[in-house]
Amino acid sequence: AAAALLGLAACKKVVPPPVYETLPVEKRDIIVTAHATGTVEADTTVQVKTRASGEVLGIKVETGQLVKRGALLMQIDPRLSRNAVAQAEAAVVAAKVQLNNATVQKQRSDSLLAAQAITAQEHDQDVLAYANAKAALVSAQVNLENNRINLQDADVRAPITGTIIEIDVSRGQVIASATSNVGGGTTLLTMADLNLVQVSTPVDETDIGKIQPGQAATVNVDAYPNHPFSGTVLKIEPKDTVQQNVTMFPVRVRIDNRNGLLR
Repeated sequence: AAAALLGLAACKKVVPPPVYETLPVEKRDIIVTAHATGTVEADTTVQVKTRASGEVLGIKVETGQLVKRGALLMQIDPRLSRNAVAQAEAAVVAAKVQLNNATVQKQRSDSLLAAQAITAQEHDQDVLAYANAKAALVSAQVNLENNRINLQDADVRAPITGTIIEIDVSRGQVIASATSNVGGGTTLLTMADLNLVQVSTPVDETDIGKIQPGQAATVNVDAYPNHPFSGTVLKIEPKDTVQQNVTMFPVRVRIDNRNGLLR
């Protein structure tokens, strides 16, 4: 029995004493994080419409294409706009003739009133006719200018530098003007500036107090599991949403996407 106890004592491992490392006391920031999931959205999105109306003759771009501001996107049949310009030009000529006649009549009426050959009421009628003729000429000139703009808009050009993300019309389709149609006209395509993108994510109300505009944020996307993106909290929406009886507040995070990785 003594030999057995001696053998057990010989096999027992010696546990080394714990080693403690001493460090000087210093102040550090406490990092408080909030986690949420959301979707990537374009920072600036533009729905492209045109003042012109008519048949789509040609589409010069495709989805995913990056275009510069002023680039030709689409061509609309210019015949309707060209006819409207010709009609407006004729209206301006007629308005000028009417104004000339009204001016001569007013001058004659001024002379007759000074000679007391007509009444003040008759003179007032000539003055009113002259004012109406001036107003008619201004209206005709404005209408002509608007129709010239519509004719120029038959060539639809990019309002911003961005990426074509959606095309809503096809060749041969007849579209409505954005200015003369009560429904706001036909949306031709949608563009977005993808140099800056936003992540819109609902955050639980219990965590919303930790978030302030301007704070740093890290965004991870499934497409790039080993590539976190750095962003900044842009704003916290004041209106809440309820998801499965949990109150959430949408938070927008802006991310620099000049490398074009995020879509």
